Amino acid sequence: MPLVDFKELMEHAEKKKYAIGYFESWNMESLLAAYDAAESLRSPIILGFSGIFMTHDKRVVKDPLSMYAALVNEACRQISVPACSLFNESPKLEPVLDAIDMDYRMVMFTDEKLSFEQQIEKVKLVVGKAHKKNVAVEGELVSLQGIEHELTEVPDDLKFTTPEAALSFVEQTEVDSLAVNIGQAHMHGKKEFHIRLDILKKIKDKVNIPLVLHGGSYINADDMKKAIEIGIRKVNVGSILKKVYFQSIKEAAQKLSFESNPYEVVGSGFEKDINVKARIELQKVIEMFIMQYGSNNKA
Repeated sequence: MPLVDFKELMEHAEKKKYAIGYFESWNMESLLAAYDAAESLRSPIILGFSGIFMTHDKRVVKDPLSMYAALVNEACRQISVPACSLFNESPKLEPVLDAIDMDYRMVMFTDEKLSFEQQIEKVKLVVGKAHKKNVAVEGELVSLQGIEHELTEVPDDLKFTTPEAALSFVEQTEVDSLAVNIGQAHMHGKKEFHIRLDILKKIKDKVNIPLVLHGGSYINADDMKKAIEIGIRKVNVGSILKKVYFQSIKEAAQKLSFESNPYEVVGSGFEKDINVKARIELQKVIEMFIMQYGSNNKA
């Protein structure tokens, strides 16, 4: 089906009181695992890639962003459920502006090094270009901690989003959704997070656009359910997907011998293919989150 605008996805989610998952991909297998999960459970979905790591200065190989855009947009066109493409959370402005021209239906710029005023200035530039092409923009006041820098314990300052600052940011930038920090952080499975639902309620009372939770991999399930009831309409999931994928590849590879046929175990699509095994395990996890968010059978 045609690419669906983010606004259309959010309007339906708000009406039916569920959240839509953004399950971040990094290659063909991870993208299609999310694709298959959405198809299987008849769920709307947001597909896309990380603007942090795809443009990171430490990358050994530099991949053309246009190829990834073509891949995810074609997946959104081929899938039979409503789907929107996202270029997520880039700290570099130029790739975000380029992503708008590449037909992503949603983009996000955020840079933790910037002040509140500087962040607003940059996001307004993105919004100005994006809205001319009917592309949605997600914003956040402060980046969630731990995505690049490994956290060994919960930070003393979780940099909570305040309702007043959220309102000011939204009014000045005119973003289409807002990611809020309400007690979560990226600790990649070291801790399950309980979130501040009281803060979320106050933000929801102030801000009249879809609210988003980043760091959705390890948020307490009961808290997540209540957050969706309050008004969370999009959840970003990343680290648990890579952990499951890596663990599956590792376990499958350890069972192989030197006599294994390389054509069968890598890239064949057969039962012995380690990438196929990882893709199937990934799909199962994504389906679990879709059920948790209540987006199943909402296509």
